[in-house]
Amino acid sequence: MSRYDKDEERLFQEDDAGDAGYEDEFEDEFDEELEEMRRGRSVLVRVVAFFTAVAFLGLVVLTSLPAFRAPLSELVADSLQLEQDINVKLLQKAVVQIDVVARESITAQQKSGTGFNIDPRGVIVTNYHVIENAQNMTIKFPNGKIFKADHWSSRPEIDLAVISLKGEGLPAVPLGSSGLPSRGDKIRVVGNPLGLNNIVAEGRVKDYLQLKDRPGRIFTIDAPIFHGNSGSPVFNREGRVVGVVFATWNRKSEGKKNKVGLAIPVQEVLQMNRSFS
Repeated sequence: MSRYDKDEERLFQEDDAGDAGYEDEFEDEFDEELEEMRRGRSVLVRVVAFFTAVAFLGLVVLTSLPAFRAPLSELVADSLQLEQDINVKLLQKAVVQIDVVARESITAQQKSGTGFNIDPRGVIVTNYHVIENAQNMTIKFPNGKIFKADHWSSRPEIDLAVISLKGEGLPAVPLGSSGLPSRGDKIRVVGNPLGLNNIVAEGRVKDYLQLKDRPGRIFTIDAPIFHGNSGSPVFNREGRVVGVVFATWNRKSEGKKNKVGLAIPVQEVLQMNRSFS
């Protein structure tokens, strides 16, 4: 996880959408490396299996704790309540899961994140860090349809990426074009946090910030944001996308830490889409 540092405004980029696990399978170009490693693999597999079992046991114990269950159950309950709105159900259809196989040195890393479709032919917006170093990726819609990414473009400096699909008649969401959302505006976020799918969260726009090493401003939201929410669309009351979630920030206020989400304004998406269309 990367970090943005400021003296008074230390922005901690946490809970991003990667880090789902590792694979020991590679693309064809790594066959020679695999051949060299094959002799020691049986020992490695046994070691990995042992630690995987230990990790799984730890996860079972952790998720049985009330402190872990409470936020998760509350998140799901709130989402189910918000899904009663027919407009929310329509928006959910265009929010996708992105599964990526990325090259990391001599290993392949499997990771996943959220994205959203803005064109019936298939134009997916997400964060750059979700697809960074991607060798291939698949896009899964809530209706079960799965597409292989045709090609993709990115702007790492603003943590945005656009993925093109070969589709037709796909559910899409509109982008807001009437300026930045105002402080206090009510918003909704749809994403795939904590291994869940199409979770809806509600909140408000809080503040605008300028990061030292990043062009343009970002805004904060108080909707609950978790690991897996990177690339989630931020919707306004009209059901238009006004931002893209890319991180969280543990903000100190009066000696207390308050976790807020960080979002990229949709104007950056509009400019990027025009550049690559």
